[in-house]
Amino acid sequence: MDTQPSEQALRGEAVRRRLQGERVCDICQALHRSPRWLNKWWREFQRHPDTDFTDHSRAPLRSPRRLTPEVEQVIVATRQALEAGATPATRYGLLGAPAIRGQWQRLQVEPLPSAATIQRVLAHRGLTHPVGAGHDAAYYPWPVAWEINAIQATDIITKHLRGGGVIQNFHTIDLASHAVCLTEHADKSGASARAHLLRAWAELGRPFLQQFDNESTFGGGPVRPRVLGQVVRLCLFCQVEPLFIPVYEAKRNYQIETFHSLWVAAFWSRQEFASLPQVRCEVPLFLRWYRTAYRPPALEGRTPAQMRQGFVPLRLTRYLTPRIPAGRLPLTAGRIHVVRKVDGQGRVMLFNEPWLVGKRWMGEYVRATINTAQERVSFWYQADAQGDWRCLKALRFRLGETVHRALPVFRRQSERCLERFPG
Repeated sequence: MDTQPSEQALRGEAVRRRLQGERVCDICQALHRSPRWLNKWWREFQRHPDTDFTDHSRAPLRSPRRLTPEVEQVIVATRQALEAGATPATRYGLLGAPAIRGQWQRLQVEPLPSAATIQRVLAHRGLTHPVGAGHDAAYYPWPVAWEINAIQATDIITKHLRGGGVIQNFHTIDLASHAVCLTEHADKSGASARAHLLRAWAELGRPFLQQFDNESTFGGGPVRPRVLGQVVRLCLFCQVEPLFIPVYEAKRNYQIETFHSLWVAAFWSRQEFASLPQVRCEVPLFLRWYRTAYRPPALEGRTPAQMRQGFVPLRLTRYLTPRIPAGRLPLTAGRIHVVRKVDGQGRVMLFNEPWLVGKRWMGEYVRATINTAQERVSFWYQADAQGDWRCLKALRFRLGETVHRALPVFRRQSERCLERFPG
């Protein structure tokens, strides 16, 4: 039962008796209240004769840490300025609480609100966007970049231009330094993929492993078995080992997917692009911000440019590029890695062909490594991150064409890759 009306009535009764001249001690004894209680409500009546004797909030009238409406408005204005991209320096970049706080910090604004406080203001104004994550029960043998250019990941993100045109954006990221290379094309053909990789290896340097999803542009097509496409052949020719993630599991390529999200938020959504040349003209502004101002969470406060200071990459130089045949590339000696989840029949699909691994391994992830020089495929299993790789079986993998030795100018020492990926 709500006792609030009875309490209000007692307060009114006490004041009424006091007005009639009763002594304080008699009123308190009759109402079972203290003199302090009576004095409080007597003062309340004197200040506000029309009071209804309800309780007042105990919250302080003013909080020294509470943002004023003016500060909240400046937070919103800063967000709007970042969205508008008033100058080339702010045209591309992030728009969230850390970005706003970073801008205030550079301007030496005092007092400086915390990122959490700024985030609350943005959320209250409906200026935030939720994100999600996925999970998987089986252990996945994540490839860990042991040094800069140990592993690079490449993917394509398709976007539509104003007026209905399509642009294919090829992105490559180095998993250790988070340095990126971006190229834009009218299609996602093998020729476009080849042009992108040659540009990436010229800018970032050749990696040990080049990670891809199962886009037909990268693999070689979804129909004919054992077809090694031009991207795979280019990797082998340049002594880069391609690594394919499982089918329909984009989260295994989360580093490049995360960069896609950043690129959309900090670049693509900032304005409406009308043509491929316009996008190519604007990309350098975004890259300048990304390389020198953006600090990926995984880098603990450093920028991609700072991560690569002093590092000398093994670049695809102007001397090496002309050594790569312009037409169909020959099949070169090297290794190809494919990670797959074993199905209910104990099989995995490998370049459009089923291979039996064993029902004992169904539901587990295995790595298939194709050695083109030996025309052999071996299946490897790792129980956990600390476990050693175990070879489950090795089978013949006939290629039906001549496998050429790598040119001496492209050969490289790959002991570190062999340690991480035996086979």
